[in-house]
Order: sequence, then C-alpha cells, then structure tokens
Amino acid sequence: MLGITEWFILAISVSLITLVKLIDKNPPPIFGIYQRANGLYWLKVAFMYLVLSLRKVKSAKKEEKSFYSDIERPQKLSLHEKAIDAVYLTGGNKYGDYLAVGTARRKNLLVDGFLYLKINSSNLGLLESPKLPDSALYKTEDTEEFSAEGINIIPLEPMKKWRFTYEGKMKEFNNRKQLHHVKIDGIWTSDLPLFNFDEDMDPLCMAKSMAYEKWSRTYFESLKASHQTHYEQFGVLQAAITIDKVNYNVELDILRDHSFGMYRDWKQFKRYVLHFFSTEDGNRFA
Repeated sequence: MLGITEWFILAISVSLITLVKLIDKNPPPIFGIYQRANGLYWLKVAFMYLVLSLRKVKSAKKEEKSFYSDIERPQKLSLHEKAIDAVYLTGGNKYGDYLAVGTARRKNLLVDGFLYLKINSSNLGLLESPKLPDSALYKTEDTEEFSAEGINIIPLEPMKKWRFTYEGKMKEFNNRKQLHHVKIDGIWTSDLPLFNFDEDMDPLCMAKSMAYEKWSRTYFESLKASHQTHYEQFGVLQAAITIDKVNYNVELDILRDHSFGMYRDWKQFKRYVLHFFSTEDGNRFA
C-alpha cells in the first residue's frame, strides 16, 4: 500500500507529465498554412491581450482631431518598392445602383486603380474601367494625389468631406467591346465616427489570432514591417453622373477607407473578403 509520500510523488509526476504533454502540443497547420493552437496558446493569448489593451489605452489619449488632420490626405510613400497609400469608396443604394472605386498609390507613378459603376435605370448593366481586369494605372506626374487616368479622389475636409470625379471611357461587363463615355462628379460627406483598426479592434480577438502563430524575433519584425494604418468611415455620396449624354443623379451609402504603410504585398494575404452593409433604419456595419 502506498504511503502519503509515494502518493505525493506520484501526483507530482503525473502533473508534470500532463503539463509537458500540454505544452508540447504542436499540431500541424491546416493545409500547411493556418496555424492551430499549441500548448502555450492560452498563455500567449493572456500576454498579448494585456499588451494590446495597454496599447489601446495609450492610443486613446492622443489628440484625435490633429491626428486625423495629418493622415486625411495623401501620405508620403516609403522607400520600399511596394510602398502603399490607398483610398477606396464602395457602396450602393436600395434602387440597385452601386459604385466601387479605388486608387492605391505605388512607386514609379503606378496606381492600382479601378472603377465599377451600375446605374440600374440605365439598363446597361455593370460598367467597369477600360483596363480591367488589369488594374495598373499610371500618373503623368509624380504628385501626392489619389488620381490616375481620369480617376480623382480628393480630400476636402478631414473626416467630413471628400470629392470623387471621373471622366473617360467605361466598358460593359457583359460585352467588353462596348464602350460608353462616362462623367462622374460626386461629393462624399459624413458625420459618423470612423473605425480605426489600430485602436478599435477587439484586443481579445487580436490576441487569439496572434497566439496561433509561432513566435520568434522574425515573426514580430515581420509584423512591424508589414503593419498598415487602416481606418474606415461610412458616409453618403451624392453624385451627378452622365453616361453617353444621359444624366443621372444618385445618392449612395458609401464606405470610405484609407490605408498606408511601409509596404503591401498581396502574396501575404491568404484570404481577403469584405462585406459592407447599410440598413433601412440607418445602421451600418462591416
């Protein structure tokens, strides 16, 4: 019969073996890409949650108005060959009209740009900018503007008002040989708060995501290098649109976003899906 000492030693041994087994848990990633929780997962979650929560408190103390006045305009591109400064406008209305436009400023006069437009009453279906599916547009001058090949997205008042204009050809999605002359002049306005991913994302959600990964100096250096400031804001675009000399006045619920950072490499994105919603009672969410 085992004595108290033997039972104590046995209990300690079993506990240590169990702890080692838990810590040593290191399942292979799903499809060789998506990491799964290892033995230190919850310890890593707790640590990152504390770090991110403290960071969120610190960020909340900055002067919001002056901060956004500085970034609500084209940013100076970094020296990286894949430097990025991008603005997008995306949305629609209950009548089936919608618009999506983007300009991502890159090095060497390159702009990743596109424009999609559908005016339901025109019966033309979806129109798209003439180069699509190629989105490589080029500026004629090296200026700090969200513009290229007829597309212009212009900041007027930080967090309140932007202007979007376009004049040029657009082609039908279902018949890409059919071109139409399109002119758009719109004002986007908002009195709604914006969502800054640096500050407003849930720390626990972020901590759980980061805890899945294998931590190393290289991992955190990569996170720092690939970080982008990204914020989104819902608003309304009122636009005068002319298609082949036929005029349309539209009002669209539009989400505007702005991203910039040292670089953006689309190869790093394993999945990328966006959903934006505007409801009849005025609620908006993404």
